[in-house]
Amino acid sequence: MNKNEVIIRIAGAAGDGVQSAGLIMAKVFSRNGLHTSTYNYYQSIIRGGQSWYQIRASSEKVKSQGDGLDILVTLNKDGLERHTNPEINEGGASRLNGIAIYDTSLTGFKEFKGSVKYCPVPLSEIGQKYSKNPLLKNTVALGAVCGYLSADFEVLADIIRDQFGGKGEIAEQNVKAAKEGYEYFVNTYGKSDKKLPYAKEKKYLLAGGDAAGLGAVRGGLKAFFGYPMTPASSFLHFLAQHSKSLDVFVKVTEDEISAINMAIGANYAGVRAMTGTSGGGFALMTEAVGMSGMMEVPLVVYEAQRAGPSTGLPTKTEQGDLLQVLGASQGDFPKVILAPRNVEEAYYMMSDALNIAEIYQLPVLYLTDLYLAEHYETVDKLDTTFKINTGKIAKDGAENYRRYEFTSDGISFRALPGQPGLMHNEDSDEHDERGDVVSDAVTDPYLRKLAMEKRMKKIEEYIKSIPPTPTYKLKDAESVVIQWGSTQGPVEEAVDILRGKGLKVGVIEITHLYPMNSDIIQLVKGKKHVIFVENNYTGQLRRLVMSEFGITGDLIVKYDGESFYPGKLSEEIEAIIRR
Repeated sequence: MNKNEVIIRIAGAAGDGVQSAGLIMAKVFSRNGLHTSTYNYYQSIIRGGQSWYQIRASSEKVKSQGDGLDILVTLNKDGLERHTNPEINEGGASRLNGIAIYDTSLTGFKEFKGSVKYCPVPLSEIGQKYSKNPLLKNTVALGAVCGYLSADFEVLADIIRDQFGGKGEIAEQNVKAAKEGYEYFVNTYGKSDKKLPYAKEKKYLLAGGDAAGLGAVRGGLKAFFGYPMTPASSFLHFLAQHSKSLDVFVKVTEDEISAINMAIGANYAGVRAMTGTSGGGFALMTEAVGMSGMMEVPLVVYEAQRAGPSTGLPTKTEQGDLLQVLGASQGDFPKVILAPRNVEEAYYMMSDALNIAEIYQLPVLYLTDLYLAEHYETVDKLDTTFKINTGKIAKDGAENYRRYEFTSDGISFRALPGQPGLMHNEDSDEHDERGDVVSDAVTDPYLRKLAMEKRMKKIEEYIKSIPPTPTYKLKDAESVVIQWGSTQGPVEEAVDILRGKGLKVGVIEITHLYPMNSDIIQLVKGKKHVIFVENNYTGQLRRLVMSEFGITGDLIVKYDGESFYPGKLSEEIEAIIRR
């Protein structure tokens, strides 16, 4: 284990306050100047079951939840047995090689001696001194962890006060309970030999869904229409919570069909608007995606993937919706698919998505997943400046206005309702340059051909603006891993492990999924091995890259609802390279 980093897991049942405790711990690290990353494992029930929240903090940038555990804080017997058992933890990735903190009231559990040091603490007993609320034991446990890691207690105290809205009685009860937990642990078990380089300069801690919401506001978002669906709900919750201060209208609709049609209507009226959902909700939206393409009305859809099909695993992550999004709605029409790799990119890419939709007058599908949407990372200070580009807007009173004029780049001048002299038809049927339907009494094949070609020219124009495909340690690489979305962190850390073994491996990281930048052809040229890493069963990105560029390769997939772990992933990549 790295002495300059720590990995902590807080385990319990739904309703035990696992996530709240984990987030407080993450804030302790970020406010102490450490790079931090979290991982939220929970079930789709309100009470019971098993949940855990993992926090990794380091002096260096952390890109994933990491491998192994240094500290386990468990709030029930099941969590204590489950997370100290080396046989059921994935490839050692979750194996505890440190201390287990638990309430002294927990007895009769199976012990796994060896690398685990059991440290019972009277969590409930201390908590009851200050309040009858049983969840106060969580605060005592956080104090114990901070004591063990020599963290500044005042930082924890300030975060607790923030959590409870200031310096009220409840806040002070929790502060006193945490302080006693801090002192009890240090006096009973001592402190860790880890030398975490705490600093006074705080780091920004941000979740993926919140980052995308902030990015949308930066990009000029004025209206959001959505129906709650995990894991897209975090985006909706963020905008709803801050709608007044951010000056964004938020409407929770009766269903996903209403949401996307309202977003299209708002965009048509000149209000920069979008919608969001997960895979099941997006399935209901697909007909309207085609209407956006036919009517050439800008649209952005935030699609946060979870494990399917159907209801699937509502609270687990997967990258299984790429082909659904690619094939959304019937017929051929221009669309753009983007996929951020990390929390910071989720912020910047969302701003870009809103501009792209208006510049090219087409649907932009922004593809993330539960892991990225719901986990927290420390990020650098974000650039809040952004130039909003609304594309071609016609001037009042333009002569002989043609809404769908057959231009050389396929992009016509939009007119907003009420602009003088710019009356026109907007119809989901095929239409001519003025918007008049061409398929009522007699279909005009020639106009249909021209209209289709006009729309598809937008993609040819957009391709010119696609940035170079990002890479990681590719310059001298003999083998290459191709990834997309939230697998970036585990893949890059797996490559670092392999580089340490002398294997020259690099990464191609595809963020612009459709259309793709053809520079990928040159990036894979001459590589001994091409390996795709995906959180799905069928290798959907590999299929797409094969169909676009004729490039194929080996495939490493994970479809159990959980993210990759870098250690295990490095073993799988190494096995392919050495076979």
